[in-house]
Amino acid sequence: MSESPRILVVAPRLDVGGTELHLVRVLPELRRRGLDVSVFVLARGGRLEARLAGLGVPVTGYAGGATRPVRSISAVVQLHRELRRLRPDIIHFFLPEPYLIGMLASSGIRPLTRVMSRRSLAVYQRKYRLLGSLERWLHRFTDRLLGNSIAVVNALVAECGTPAKVDLIHNGIVMPPPVSPEQRLAMRAELNIPPDAFTMAVSANFISYKGHRDLLDALGMLRGRLSGPWRLMLIGQDLGAAAALRRQAEELGLADNIVWVEGRSDAQSPLAAADVGILPSHQEGFSNSLIEMMAGALPVVATRVGGNIDAVVDGESGLLVPVKDAAALAAAIAKLHGDAALRRSMGEAARSRVGECFSLDACVAGYVDFYARVAARSGSSPA
Repeated sequence: MSESPRILVVAPRLDVGGTELHLVRVLPELRRRGLDVSVFVLARGGRLEARLAGLGVPVTGYAGGATRPVRSISAVVQLHRELRRLRPDIIHFFLPEPYLIGMLASSGIRPLTRVMSRRSLAVYQRKYRLLGSLERWLHRFTDRLLGNSIAVVNALVAECGTPAKVDLIHNGIVMPPPVSPEQRLAMRAELNIPPDAFTMAVSANFISYKGHRDLLDALGMLRGRLSGPWRLMLIGQDLGAAAALRRQAEELGLADNIVWVEGRSDAQSPLAAADVGILPSHQEGFSNSLIEMMAGALPVVATRVGGNIDAVVDGESGLLVPVKDAAALAAAIAKLHGDAALRRSMGEAARSRVGECFSLDACVAGYVDFYARVAARSGSSPA
């Protein structure tokens, strides 16, 4: 293997999501550091594809249509051809479908080091038991497994039975500049939020496991107990749950307090209007939106699950609450609502924690070190 390994990342269609945004942030930085990284996507035409290519990362992939089984088979064939053409040293799969298709496509190709990244808890395996069995079987033939939180790493270790085979790289983001009072007021005016309203923000796509229903139930409990005007910004794309959430808000008498921020490409910008960030999800690998809220000096309320536990120091940079516990959510919100000094101190601690632990530079350095170790280990093995 060469001193600077050639790496092919296999990814899903590059639409807006946590993993896709992670790749757009990290891969151009790896190329700037001299790594030969390119991407194969299972479906062309995603919203982030042109952005990634514009940042200097070569993108190839399956561009046809047809039914999903036909697309999958065609992607296997095309990826196999790409591997024969490119001859990478390392192939790195992100998410379950690229893992399954990529392992099949790379079968019989040597020498080649296979790496799989899991970006979430393995809750999906409860519903798709065959997929879980396939993944556990494939782990036997995969050289390295990579998680983005301690919880994900622990799950991978339990599945493969070999702790030394599993590594951890947390997500990382570019630290934004501090929000000025003028920016805060301007964003509130843009979103029609009163200047003096206590404002909460959730940055998560509208899908059931993100816990929006729990949060609305919590705010229903607090209705009439929050002094002064207040607003809840719901920032994200509708993946099927928005209509039910709107009905729930109406039924609870909260509709006038909800600010819907849907479909923005700059989901981080509206956070400038917030006083508190909330992530009430039922499962998380490691949430980019959580550390984005923290980087904006927002105290956060988050569920005690997955990577949220890695990100938030409970009682210092935010408050952690049990999953699916509306009463605990309500208590945490009430605590922050009633104590501006606590909000300021927690917000400052949150921003400091992201800068120290979850910067993009730290994340990219983790990948550079990981690939170097993988390359050195593979280079020392018999061909």
